[in-house]
Amino acid sequence: MLRPAKMQRIRLVFSKKYSERALTALHDIGVMQIEYVPAEAAELLNRGESYARGQIGDYAQRFRGLESQLRRSDSDRKYNFESIDELLKKADSIRIDAEVAHTRKHIEEISADTNLVLESIAALKHMPAAFTQDLSVLTTSRIASFLVTGQLINEFAAKAANELGDAIVLAGSTSVLVCIDKAEQAKFSSLVEGTKLHVETVPKLSGTVEAEIPVLEKAIADNRRRQRGFEEELTRISNEYYPEVSAIREQLDLEVEKQEITAKLGIGKSIVAIDGWVPEASINALNYEMEHITHNSFIIEKVKTDALPPTKLENPMTAKLYEFFIRFYSLPRSNEIDPTLIFAIVFPIFFGFMIGDVGYGAAFLVMALWLNRRIANPPKKSRIPKALSDFVHTIISNNGLATVMRSIIPGSIIAIVLGVFFNEYFGFQLPYATPFSVSANVATLLVISGWIGVFMVSFGFVLGFLNRFATGEMKKAAAKLGWLAAAWAIVMLGLAVLHAQPIGLSNPLAILAYALLIGGIATVLYGEGFEALMELPSLISHILSYTRLVGILLASVILAEVIDLIFLKGIQHSALLGVVGVVILLVGQAFNMLIAIFEPGIQGARLIYVEFFSKFFDGNGREFRPFASRRVRTLSKFDIERHGA
Repeated sequence: MLRPAKMQRIRLVFSKKYSERALTALHDIGVMQIEYVPAEAAELLNRGESYARGQIGDYAQRFRGLESQLRRSDSDRKYNFESIDELLKKADSIRIDAEVAHTRKHIEEISADTNLVLESIAALKHMPAAFTQDLSVLTTSRIASFLVTGQLINEFAAKAANELGDAIVLAGSTSVLVCIDKAEQAKFSSLVEGTKLHVETVPKLSGTVEAEIPVLEKAIADNRRRQRGFEEELTRISNEYYPEVSAIREQLDLEVEKQEITAKLGIGKSIVAIDGWVPEASINALNYEMEHITHNSFIIEKVKTDALPPTKLENPMTAKLYEFFIRFYSLPRSNEIDPTLIFAIVFPIFFGFMIGDVGYGAAFLVMALWLNRRIANPPKKSRIPKALSDFVHTIISNNGLATVMRSIIPGSIIAIVLGVFFNEYFGFQLPYATPFSVSANVATLLVISGWIGVFMVSFGFVLGFLNRFATGEMKKAAAKLGWLAAAWAIVMLGLAVLHAQPIGLSNPLAILAYALLIGGIATVLYGEGFEALMELPSLISHILSYTRLVGILLASVILAEVIDLIFLKGIQHSALLGVVGVVILLVGQAFNMLIAIFEPGIQGARLIYVEFFSKFFDGNGREFRPFASRRVRTLSKFDIERHGA
């Protein structure tokens, strides 16, 4: 559970006549990361491919483009292609590319024209009422006209009339019409540069404003009617062809993948050899499927190699969620401890402890559940401001946000439980005996956080020792024990100082601490060298760093209590101060909640990443990427034979 899946490098050898079926089976089983066959094995085989890679690639590119132009049309039908010849024949029978492109082009052209007409109508509606001439005079071979809107337009009109010489400046209630000689356009541009005014070029039109608007509105109605016709035609084509086009595209992509994989294989005149990594737990299943596909005409052998296998994380479903945070930091190597389960246990405890309030914990729990439901079932029309939504999406994707929200649910529940224990409800206390007061027991909490730090740092060194011991790095394993001894020596001396005990030779515990410190330093020098001792001061800082658990808890509790006190004093004094107190309560609690969700999350993860992971975790693992992809619209021959579909 604390290790990635154990991997084995294997080699499959089978008759060439089963190559297509075998590759399809390997793809659908999805348990093998295919690697290049070693050079010495490849030299014994003549390499070759049945189809030119470019041919399949061209077909795949064509159908990707065609699928993207069609409207999505759902269908439960699954398609089966017996061979590449049948697939390409079916692809050649789909001859709607020109029709789809023609329809799409008309839709886009009409849409662009409609937008231009809408802009013209908007400009005419902002035209100063004093302009009653024919619109054709505004745009000629020599004259350019601009409509300026925004704030302080009267001041701009006066400035334009003064600085643009022969320009005609006509001010209205909401806009200014400026007509200039085209030779003066540079001067006009410098005049509006740096201002917050909106400048729009007056389009070339004819007739009066009053007469032209109905003409343009009719043109929009005609455009929309024509566009609906083309939209309906595209929908008809999509309903008829989209499922099949999507299935062909899916199968073509699979064939491209297979051809890319072919470059890694050893292909002889009569046999095919495939090398790759497989989880040990999946070897029996692979063996069973290959027996079925090749009628037991294959060889599977384990390959001895010093190469580090790729990493496949294996965690219980309850902990799998937190793999996101481990990958964010660094993927563990396949021969080291996977800290996902530890993170899944420790992070919610840290998060809930630093909040320690029923109200905040319940608010975060409701928020997390609501956001998860909203992301899974997005509404047709969102009431969240688009600017806020866009800002959030620049930071994190919907999937990432859903993962973060799910990860704080356990921590929110712990915060609620601890909030009941601390008697904290948005900083208020309910009328029951408090089992443990945060503000009255700061010293006790600091001691608890200190021991948490000792445990986490010690546990990290123990895991580091186990990592190095498992990989046979005995000197580095010994160094981890040396660091552990030095850490406990510092803890023992620190406790002696705190309890006003002597740290000289008269104290047996002090003697033991010095022995551990000297022995630990000597072991570190042996295992990691002199430069490693530069990290010795960090032992103290890493242990003491866990006191931030109490610091953030205290900051949240005290700030909430201060906000509540201001509110209570206000409503007791007068109605006016009561209103002010309510505003302070709402704004202050909202601000404290904002801090309470970010600080515990960031600091909780930091304590694990920096103070804990640094003791044992190397990372930089290579992710296991099996030859596989999810079929949506197609069935393989392998599926049909296996399931009788």
